[in-house]
Amino acid sequence: MAANENGTGSASVPLPPGSVGEAEPPPDPPRAAPAEPDRDLSLAFLIPAFDEAPNVARVVRAAQRTGLGRVLVVDDGSTDGTAAAARAAGAEVLSLSENAGKGGALAAGTAALSEDVLVLLDADLVGLIPEQIIDLAAPVMRGEADMTRGSFTGGRWRTTAAQKIAPQLSGQRAVLRDKLLSVPGLAESRYGVEVAITREAKERDWRLVEVDLPGVSQVMKEEKLGRWSGFVARLKMYRDVLMTLVSGRKRKD
Repeated sequence: MAANENGTGSASVPLPPGSVGEAEPPPDPPRAAPAEPDRDLSLAFLIPAFDEAPNVARVVRAAQRTGLGRVLVVDDGSTDGTAAAARAAGAEVLSLSENAGKGGALAAGTAALSEDVLVLLDADLVGLIPEQIIDLAAPVMRGEADMTRGSFTGGRWRTTAAQKIAPQLSGQRAVLRDKLLSVPGLAESRYGVEVAITREAKERDWRLVEVDLPGVSQVMKEEKLGRWSGFVARLKMYRDVLMTLVSGRKRKD
């Protein structure tokens, strides 16, 4: 209900002919809801997870609340109860007997799924809500993109800054399954998987849409493992990224 000139909430009354006054302003337009994906394409969620028992259920529940499709967690040789936590949250679980790295987990999950569109989510996300996941999936589901890539904004400064510096390392994506299967060296890329996907997308001219994820961040390795162990794990991640970059250059040559 519009307010009158005195700031009250009473309704305006029609003015008689010849009266001086202003017409009641039109109501504000309703807030736009997240775009509904095209239901003609099938969709599944793929969440690679290694020792993420404290975190994975949170991400599984956010994905489930979208109602878009099944949720598969690939337990990448965890030793901390990740598989049990994922199942308790309602996900399907594919357990790998040995750690294959993130690329290996994504390759195994992609082979196990048959849906047209896969939404890839990290297992340690914080602050992710269903509406953001729908926004991430919608351009691919509507046929407007081959892949979307989510970018943290307005969350914890360290994770947001990291993605501003290297957006190609984002693990939050929606992608056509057949495109993901075409990525060379996917299973061997370990933590370099995002670089491998980004490189293939660029070389093959995939249609890419960037999607902001306001307020989303993730638990950092130093928080999970302690300062020293987390630092060592981060160095291993950078090593995998570098090796993937180098292997890509060799493949081009």
